[in-house]
Amino acid sequence: MRVGIIGGGITGLSCAWYLGKLGIEATVFDPAPGGLIGTITVEGCILETGPESWLAAKPWAEDLIRELGLGDQITGSNDAQRRTFILRGGQFLTLPEGLQMVVPTKALPVLRSKLFGWRTKLQMGLEVLRNPVALPDRSVAEFVRDHFGPEAVEYLAEPLLAGVYGGSPDELSAPSVLPKFVEYEQRYGSVVVGTFRDRRPPSGSSIFNSMRSGVGTLIEELKTRVHITTEKVDSISPGWTLSAGGASHSFDHIVLACGANKSAPLLAELDPSLAELVGSIPYTGSAIWTFGYQRSDVPHPLNAFGFLVPRAERRAMMACTWLGTKWAGRVPEDKAVFRCFSTNPDTPQEAVQRELEELMNIQAEPLFAIGHRWPDSMPQYTVGHSARVEAIETLAAALPGFHLAGNAYRGIGIPDCVRSAKMTAEAIASCDTAL
Repeated sequence: MRVGIIGGGITGLSCAWYLGKLGIEATVFDPAPGGLIGTITVEGCILETGPESWLAAKPWAEDLIRELGLGDQITGSNDAQRRTFILRGGQFLTLPEGLQMVVPTKALPVLRSKLFGWRTKLQMGLEVLRNPVALPDRSVAEFVRDHFGPEAVEYLAEPLLAGVYGGSPDELSAPSVLPKFVEYEQRYGSVVVGTFRDRRPPSGSSIFNSMRSGVGTLIEELKTRVHITTEKVDSISPGWTLSAGGASHSFDHIVLACGANKSAPLLAELDPSLAELVGSIPYTGSAIWTFGYQRSDVPHPLNAFGFLVPRAERRAMMACTWLGTKWAGRVPEDKAVFRCFSTNPDTPQEAVQRELEELMNIQAEPLFAIGHRWPDSMPQYTVGHSARVEAIETLAAALPGFHLAGNAYRGIGIPDCVRSAKMTAEAIASCDTAL
């Protein structure tokens, strides 16, 4: 059996690896394999070109890393310093302790917080009295506003989710983005009550994990373990013949792991209805600007993981990670590194640098400024996403030997991509067994 995989990001590379383990020949097609994930070293600082970590609670990325023999590279964030600031009124205000995404689980930090007014604090307290309810798919903004008020949308949901999805809570789907909390709403009424009842004892491990030498280490290892061609796929024909590099390549199965926005054009002649559905998943872009300074030129104590900028305060950037605080061993002690994130891929360096230096009271020039622009790179789980994905999967299942994988469908993080890749490889193997 031969499998052609279109897309050489974390999903495509992982799928090829898992297929190889199952004894199935796979070829990955991608002109620039690796995707957004990559690691570079500048002035002794380990910098990421894209995602820098993953949620430790999701095991699939770490399972893969250990299978590749890189388990000793896994490292957790420096949670002794885990604190996040929110910019409000030009000031850094601390995100209250005990928040689980948008859900407050500790009363005293919320009561003491200057981030919220008393009306919001009162609504947060009364939220525990809600009755169970099952509602249609609605936006994250509607969901959070209903439970905790408009201030919680603007200063919790919007900045927290913009960094992950690059989108607006007014458009993102609550069941797709916050499925656990929607389930609590249906079972208990109160998401606070649901969070308490489902709370597990502290594990002592970090919330975020990464790799000591950067997440790019995983990509580079996968690239040495699988067969990759840098030819661009121009078309797909029934019977699973791919046209690439002026030649035809025949396969028993194909996997589209290149993102919904890139998959749709390839599906246009094969199945117009499927192409239309896949292409209806919207995308946004992002830019990452990383600045390095002499530590002595930065007056701030850098006693947090960084800060988020709500849209009411937003100019050039929406988040900034203080790299040396969040990750041990990434930044030499004599340097300070700031990883600035913008939801506009065209954001210029000058605008981000000016805003950073103003907020951090930095008067010196940076030692380096590294930019990475990723247009149309972040799929949006908008209202109706679950129904859309179910329809996509129904149509795809009617094409024997055809598979969709990646972060556009049922999970956006690195572990979700690896899980999608593994499930796809296992599905292909089961087809082979059935034959």
